Amino acid sequence: MYEISINVNKNIKLNTKQFTLLKLIGQLGFLNFTQLTLLWSVINQTYVGFSHSTIKRWISNYHLLKKRSITISKTKRSSNLSRPVYYISSVGVRMLQKYKVDYIPLQRLNFNAHNEQCNEVTVQTLFKAAFDIDLLNNPQLKPLDQQSKHLLASSNFNLDKLDLRQFAKQVPNYKRYPFVPDQMISFYLNGQKCEIMIELDNRTENDNVQMQKIFNYLLYANDQPDKRILMVIAITDGSLPNYRVPKYKPLYNKVNNLLNKFKKYTIDHNHKKFSLAKIYRKVNNLTITIAGVNEAHIDLADFISNKDYVHFSTITLKNMANLLTNRFQQKVTFQVNSKINAHHLNYLDKQGLTLGYMIYNPNPAIYQTIKLGYEHSLDTYLDLYECIPQNSIYSFPARARRLLTPSIPDYYQDHTGQSVFSHMQGMIFQPIIENSINPDLLLQLLFAKQNYYKYLYRFFTTGTISAKDTTNYNSLTYIRSTTYPLINLYLKKAHIQLQNVSPRSYQILNKIAEKTTSAKEFSKQIHIQDIPLEVISSIFKQIPIRASSSPYYSTSSSQPCFDPSKYLYLPDQTNPDKRTKITILAK
Repeated sequence: MYEISINVNKNIKLNTKQFTLLKLIGQLGFLNFTQLTLLWSVINQTYVGFSHSTIKRWISNYHLLKKRSITISKTKRSSNLSRPVYYISSVGVRMLQKYKVDYIPLQRLNFNAHNEQCNEVTVQTLFKAAFDIDLLNNPQLKPLDQQSKHLLASSNFNLDKLDLRQFAKQVPNYKRYPFVPDQMISFYLNGQKCEIMIELDNRTENDNVQMQKIFNYLLYANDQPDKRILMVIAITDGSLPNYRVPKYKPLYNKVNNLLNKFKKYTIDHNHKKFSLAKIYRKVNNLTITIAGVNEAHIDLADFISNKDYVHFSTITLKNMANLLTNRFQQKVTFQVNSKINAHHLNYLDKQGLTLGYMIYNPNPAIYQTIKLGYEHSLDTYLDLYECIPQNSIYSFPARARRLLTPSIPDYYQDHTGQSVFSHMQGMIFQPIIENSINPDLLLQLLFAKQNYYKYLYRFFTTGTISAKDTTNYNSLTYIRSTTYPLINLYLKKAHIQLQNVSPRSYQILNKIAEKTTSAKEFSKQIHIQDIPLEVISSIFKQIPIRASSSPYYSTSSSQPCFDPSKYLYLPDQTNPDKRTKITILAK
């Protein structure tokens, strides 16, 4: 217990989880209600709301927090917040001081949209890392305990090992460097210091300023060769509305302009000109990514988890080879690069790695190089200019949703691409994890059955999950998964096993629900396959987990098996929706 006296007659006590939340609020400065909920879920290792009644208690009874309401103003200013926020009070400060916890001093709190969005990226990162079990790439993950409420939490994530203090508190000689990141997160992985630097681009700085920032981080990384460093430029995209971008706006033009500037930019240093891109290539312990606020957290969470996409990328490319064999009526195989199995790869090593070769068997055999890309990295952008002309396939990690990948439209001004698959042209491969191969979807269904059975009971008795539910349920989609064996391996120690059975109709379940006296009793009689995916989607819109790193992303694919041919493109347009889609025609 953590205790402090707030007056002569009153002491307050916080348990470890409550104190951790207070510490995080102090270190981040301020948080809105949604961000508090996400952090509270991270701390509890399950989806749980930090209720409004609890906030009122912390403000009125405990005097640990204060509320700052938004100011309605006709003037568009950077200080305008999107919603009310909460920050620690003088009592909260005294409690952190008592237990020697660093925090942002109250007089240095800047309540503006810039810091609000930086906090959004940070909180979404922690949520994503905490609940990203990713059984496709790491099937050896184990449940945290025997309680099913933790079956969605990552056993690899440890919040206590992350340092979220200010740059000045984490870097002893910080005054040597001409920059201060908007947020820093550090941790140790296999004994090595890892650092994340977040730079929030609120669309107020020109590209030259961003290039200078990149150069500053290159100097810093070169001065810290024993560290692994990730710099993330997170650009305002309206996913958290503010005065400059009031609603979500695609970023492809902004990102592409910034990438073009980076490729061509020269920096003056010691009276000499240097190519910024060439310097970046030589600093091997730094990776820089550029993404919108809506996607930046994925880069950070992958870095924290040291995500390894090699395993599942290999599986998807083998599927691709089988499909090419069937379509071309000649043998096509995917051969893994043997060197990747000889080294322990970390996040930085994978950028631009030769994953293997697609081998076409006419005599003599033709080899097409497969490169491993990462959506937002500067490495991948530079590699595309080298690898696409060499007819390489650039393979991105399989994701639950499509992310913005770089493009090289100026290359296609002089080189006409074609929409038909050919080993004589380069392309990108950006697979989406369809429902049929998504093990997380089965876990979401199981979690809903065991934790949100009241919603399910209401749906099967009234046709909606709540009075505010406006979803059209005329057409229902059910899971068609091939991943039951993988899920059951994960659930084995929790003494839970799923049976692959066919879904029952709404009419049958409606009769069962009407004869059942309670929602909890009803939940015991339904299988996860009985739950329509539209209902799960609606439930996760109702509960307070409103995150860009949402726990639920359904592709609603009716395909009985994964079809890699749907995800081949040319990187010829900045707008992903306008890129040339590759089709594989039978010969």
